[in-house]
Amino acid sequence: MAGAGRGAVLRHISPHMSLQRRAEFFLFFVAMLAFGWFNQGGGWNQNARFAEVRAIVDGGELPIDNFFCYQRRGGKLLRRYPVINGDVTIGTKTSRLSWVGENGDLTPVNGVEPPVDMDGVPIDDLACSGDVSYARGHFHPNKPPGLSFVAVPAYFVISHFERLMHRNPDTWWLLEVNAWLTSVFSVGLISAAGVVLAFRIALRFSGGLTWPAFWTAVAFGFGTLFFPFSTLLFDHDVTAVFLVAAFYLLFLREGARFVFLAGLLAGMAAITNYVAAVPVGFLGLYLLVTRWREGRPVPAFRAALWFGLGLLGPFLAICAYNKACYGSPFALSNAFQNAAFTEKGPVFLGMFGVPDPAVALVLLISPFRGIFYGAPILAMGVYGLWRMRRAFCAEMMLFIGIALTFFLVNCSFFGWHAGFACGPRYLIPATAFLALPCVYGFMKLPRISGALLAVSIGINFLFAATDAESPAGVGALAMANNRQMYLYSPLTEYALPLFLQGRAWPILNLLIKDRLADERDQLTAEGMKPEAQKPILEKLDADLRQSIAAGSDDPLDLGSYAGPVSVNPTGVCEGGYYSLFDAGSPQARWNSFNVGEFWFPESRWSVVPLLALVGLMGAGLAWEAARAGAGRRGGLAAFADGMPVEEIAAE
Repeated sequence: MAGAGRGAVLRHISPHMSLQRRAEFFLFFVAMLAFGWFNQGGGWNQNARFAEVRAIVDGGELPIDNFFCYQRRGGKLLRRYPVINGDVTIGTKTSRLSWVGENGDLTPVNGVEPPVDMDGVPIDDLACSGDVSYARGHFHPNKPPGLSFVAVPAYFVISHFERLMHRNPDTWWLLEVNAWLTSVFSVGLISAAGVVLAFRIALRFSGGLTWPAFWTAVAFGFGTLFFPFSTLLFDHDVTAVFLVAAFYLLFLREGARFVFLAGLLAGMAAITNYVAAVPVGFLGLYLLVTRWREGRPVPAFRAALWFGLGLLGPFLAICAYNKACYGSPFALSNAFQNAAFTEKGPVFLGMFGVPDPAVALVLLISPFRGIFYGAPILAMGVYGLWRMRRAFCAEMMLFIGIALTFFLVNCSFFGWHAGFACGPRYLIPATAFLALPCVYGFMKLPRISGALLAVSIGINFLFAATDAESPAGVGALAMANNRQMYLYSPLTEYALPLFLQGRAWPILNLLIKDRLADERDQLTAEGMKPEAQKPILEKLDADLRQSIAAGSDDPLDLGSYAGPVSVNPTGVCEGGYYSLFDAGSPQARWNSFNVGEFWFPESRWSVVPLLALVGLMGAGLAWEAARAGAGRRGGLAAFADGMPVEEIAAE
């Protein structure tokens, strides 16, 4: 009976299913479970996306004007207020939404100064996001629309089901749940499929060795920022999976249908993240080179034609979108965003300059945004690229080209730090192609790779469980005076202390120190002697710590950010933390949550059911592997048994 329980999760699929297929089902279901377990809450990026999804489904329109501004109406009910030509009227008061400059100056979004009887207000005071563009009298997200297109089917089903049930989607809780489910069944679903694709690609690189490929897929899905950002309505994971899927279809060397689909997916990547347009070109070149090397020039050009036809659909879609929103098929949303987001001078698109070597170093190894700091398993990816140089030279060059594209663009972007984030999120598509070669690490250096993988999973699990949008070093609430941005660590100064201690004490202690220093300077300026200052400073220190213990945002906003899990207090309807709901309120507390908190609220125990379910399914897979003869010592030991000591045949 015990054996039946352990194997039931996988055995019900098919009694004759191969181990590789069982591994695929395991990876997909575990990924969907983990990616759907966490709801990260609101923020400018995801709020703007979800507003566009709602506008398309609920409003039948592209502008987000009618799904952009919310106010409380009672305890949990919300009321949407339409924005008309940049103005919003709440009750009898009309306000003009304004961009906020670097110095706090306000610029009306519509370019017209408000009349005497009208106030200009910062856009995020009344709207749910500042990540928007304003063109032709309407608001849109300042991002490519690919992710919104992808999320529409999920929300369409959710919205129409709720209509049948006569539910009001403009209640606080339903809005939060709808945004979460939309993310789960768009970003989460595609990300889970990406983990399976990673397994299939690694399987081919390994010559059919199941376990090295399996652990490579685990590294791909759970050992990098791909994990925490699979729980957010952001474009990075979707872009990565579209590019990986396009590569996989070309790597199969199949006929026109596969090539056309590869072009379609590559095109979707490009309209989800414009930077991906360059890797799309690399994929087309890879297609030509590999088909040409097979001695078939004419089929190579025919395949390139099918690839181009696949690209045509997304290209026409983005042109139609841009024409409708911005008046030209080739207009970009970034040209209509807050001027504070652009740089003056010789920069490309107002945002990109020359790659900065200092930024490159920070993006590689720093605790603040280092890809190898937050995902040390990727070191095996570098090793794997070197091992690919003979048998898979074309693939190696393609992977390097794609990874370097995203890396160099990130290094040249004036907002390279990516705002509120737990790591270099702009590099997620790059790290996807760096994770795939890790299969060689699991084949040749299994113990080192296993240790690096365990650390990497632990780090990214912490980010997913606490807050994927860490403010450490970028948000004013989590920055100390005169401390350089690159010195902050979202891991050791934010996520880990939140999970273990319930507060981000390393940063809070710095903020307290700054407050005490400011008070000391003021008392000294007033002529007070040091011995007289001591009791005043001690009382201030005690008061600050007491306010933090009480979860108050006065005087330190970060003091209200409480762990151990689901830290983000911002909602989908808010342009900033506590815009509508006060610190400590049930709404602020539940704007982010994980599924386990329905049983164990605000507790580390809330992640235990997830770990238990994954362990149960893992035990089932291990038992099935032992039954199939995959390992002499059974179960997970099959991984070690599958490690070849000789060179792979291709070398």
